[in-house]
Amino acid sequence: MPTPAPPASTLAAPPFRLRPFAEGDLALYAALFTDVEVMRAVGEPFAPDRAARAAAASLRHQGDAGGRFRHWIIEHPQGSAGLLGLALRGEAWRDGEAELGVLLWPAWQARGAATAAITAVRPWAFDVAGLAALTCHHAEAHAGAAALMRRVGFTPCLPRADAPLPVGWESRPRTTAPALG
Repeated sequence: MPTPAPPASTLAAPPFRLRPFAEGDLALYAALFTDVEVMRAVGEPFAPDRAARAAAASLRHQGDAGGRFRHWIIEHPQGSAGLLGLALRGEAWRDGEAELGVLLWPAWQARGAATAAITAVRPWAFDVAGLAALTCHHAEAHAGAAALMRRVGFTPCLPRADAPLPVGWESRPRTTAPALG
């Protein structure tokens, strides 16, 4: 039986904070996925009913130890900046792989929110959930996403065969070399 994922926990990402996605965030989740500007480099915005269903499904997964998604709200003292999510690929979190995604309100783009959020969630992904890899995919022309992935230490990789976007990145836990001699 696969090892379940631990619950999402609050993560410090100064000046931001990541808090676990909760029932009170359903409207925020749906609003991000239906916003044309937020989704412009991700894909077609969701229809409102699809966004509501996706938000509800994500919330069910969030509260289930066997759930395939973990989401965090990216908060700043001035308000909610957006959402960071991990989507499990395969059957097990421990030694598995998860796709990372960040959706930010336009007012929060290029202000360090994604950098802070990804930097904060990586230790949770590797040290707490036990993932072997985080991946991220984006559109070929999305130079901002490519710069972000480089900035947070992801390396280019071939995209998964089933990835809807053609440019792939990955991050793996840092390992230390055995002592010599």
